[in-house]
Amino acid sequence: MNRTIRVFIAFLFAISTINAAEHPNLFLTPKGVQEIKSSLGKYPAFDKSLSELKAIADKALAEKIEVPVPKDGGGGYSHEKHKNNYYAMNAAGILFQISADKKYAVFVRDMLMKYAELYPTLPLHPIIKSEARGKLFWQTLNDAVWVVHAANAYDCVYNFISEKDRQLIEKNLFRPMAEFLSNGNPGNFETFNKMHNHGTWALSAVGMIGYTMGDKELVAKALYGSNKDGKSGFFRQLDMLFSPDGYYTEGPYYQRYAIWPFMTFAQVIQNQQPELNIFRYRDGILQKAVNTSLQCAYNGEFFELNDALDKTYATQEIIYAVDIAYKNNPANKQLLDIARLQNSYLVSEEGLSTAKAVAMENIPAFETKSTLLHDGAKGDEGGIAILRSGTDSKQSCLTFKATSHGLSHGHFDKLSMIFYDNGNCILPDYGSARFLNIEPKDGGGYTKENHTWATQTIAHNTVTVDGKSDFNGDIKMSSKYHSDLNYFNADNPEIQVVSAAEGNAYIGVKMNRTTAMITNKAFEYPLVLDIYSVKSDSVHQLDFPFYYKGQLVSTDFKYQKSTKELKALGTKNGYQHLWLEATGKTDKPIADFTFVQGNRFYSITTLANPATQFKMTRIGAGDPDFNLRNTTCFMIHQPNATTHTFVSVIEPHGLYDLTREVTENYDSNLSNLVLLRDDEAFSAVIISLKNGQKFLFITANKDFDESKIKTLVIKDKTISFKANYYFSEIQN
Repeated sequence: MNRTIRVFIAFLFAISTINAAEHPNLFLTPKGVQEIKSSLGKYPAFDKSLSELKAIADKALAEKIEVPVPKDGGGGYSHEKHKNNYYAMNAAGILFQISADKKYAVFVRDMLMKYAELYPTLPLHPIIKSEARGKLFWQTLNDAVWVVHAANAYDCVYNFISEKDRQLIEKNLFRPMAEFLSNGNPGNFETFNKMHNHGTWALSAVGMIGYTMGDKELVAKALYGSNKDGKSGFFRQLDMLFSPDGYYTEGPYYQRYAIWPFMTFAQVIQNQQPELNIFRYRDGILQKAVNTSLQCAYNGEFFELNDALDKTYATQEIIYAVDIAYKNNPANKQLLDIARLQNSYLVSEEGLSTAKAVAMENIPAFETKSTLLHDGAKGDEGGIAILRSGTDSKQSCLTFKATSHGLSHGHFDKLSMIFYDNGNCILPDYGSARFLNIEPKDGGGYTKENHTWATQTIAHNTVTVDGKSDFNGDIKMSSKYHSDLNYFNADNPEIQVVSAAEGNAYIGVKMNRTTAMITNKAFEYPLVLDIYSVKSDSVHQLDFPFYYKGQLVSTDFKYQKSTKELKALGTKNGYQHLWLEATGKTDKPIADFTFVQGNRFYSITTLANPATQFKMTRIGAGDPDFNLRNTTCFMIHQPNATTHTFVSVIEPHGLYDLTREVTENYDSNLSNLVLLRDDEAFSAVIISLKNGQKFLFITANKDFDESKIKTLVIKDKTISFKANYYFSEIQN
């Protein structure tokens, strides 16, 4: 019997405990309200959060209630007005409970009555950009977010509103909205039962309004799916969307977003039916998910993998997640460090509990660490490796992505990487092509360039074969496969290694990437060694871009730069969006490309052969509406290759201090890079420094058993090691 079914049986026994007579009973509780009242004036940061909520409510009360007929996309007037209305109702409902000032309850009642008048007249939203169109908003996702906030507001003023008005509000507004979200049309039914963040919001909305109205049928649907058989619904999502590590399959950006309804609805379930032990479900998967989400960031900024934008720990969803997680597991003291940085709290029992602890506890620093996060419900669909050196805000950090596709928000970026250092993003991932809630930019949604550029393989720091994206850009095909993790080892802080393979992205092509972060006193700062092999029985064109932030300083190879006219690198699969600015070659076995970012220099030193070309490109071609950021790129182009291995070192070095007008060590410290061995069993690389020091790195390419002794001969010397990699200085 699986977990969901067991919990469903428990639910059947417990459902009679759903108590709609006592209000508030969702996010706020009578006990929590009393605790907040008795604590006012004692915790300044919490009082500040309450004042901010009061400002939202008071501003809305000072204006005329307006519920416009929906017509705009994200960022347009009607969209923003309906969004502001649900924030205002939520704020006013909470303020009524805490202050007992009836003006707040009157506002919520009158607003809901206006919506109860409007909603029955609404067709589907006039903007057709989603398969699941909403009514108040252009997609049902936003309708669901509206209900989550409105349900909380309604719960807070429930006993104030007359029974007659409640019946009208529920008949004309909440019940039709619940039906629309769960079964309004085939698209909505599919979304409600889908393993996806849109589904999480929809079922949370239906469940919360169901709890408020005492409707056990709606609650059962939310928890166990439309058919109430456990094959979909909240518990099924907890089973399927998170790996055992708490990694969310749509990636860090959407983990941040989805954690909001997951944690909010879970707290509602905990308040309503504590016997379901929601925060212990699946070995505490929601607590793990919060911790994992916080790990997927650099200096509080989430990794921009998949369809991502700039988001930080300061977002309201992470405030919800941290406060709720801490209240339900106060042993996790590191969460308090994040809460202290946020300096903002939920006006609820959870927020108050966290604010109290921050004010009184000796808080340990939140530790971002090297970790491997498995993907897939069973943790067997690849994963994301995070390698970190250092513990402060200047730490070096590398992400290595070898996951499943990531549902509809995934990109075709198998074996891609991002590199951060010295507080900056050095080698970025593009994330998404979107202008959230900027209505003139495609209604605030994803621009067409998100498909033509951002999702394409060439837009990422990984190899593109034959100018085509992984799986030829077919999401259905990509969703059938995942990369395979060979090994991950971060036990030794001086050398941390991850290795993964991809054998399905291109027919007849096997790819293997091993990346090591090496921290050694011989190197000024931690450097990255990257070994990327491509094997095939037929000839292919290989393009390996390194997108970088900063300004080109120097190269040790000659290049020709276009100074009067630019041409696009290609015509499709993302190549049409790259301006080709320069092309170069070298007659040496290695090439060096150096740029400056912040106050530090960075060199990419890579192997070369007579056929290797170096292309300097810039994003922005084929972009008539200026939708793309003009990030620059150093690309290694290998034409007519069958079996080829890219070996590169990413080396931070030197100092560029404009304040003191000091420039130091702006040249790479590497003198040579040699691939000594590269076959089915092992790859071996020698890194040589200008001071004469040499280092040998060996990685196993098969038989990844760390307990097994591996032996090979390098330059007539037998080397044995008990691990999947070997690293040592070569003694002369």
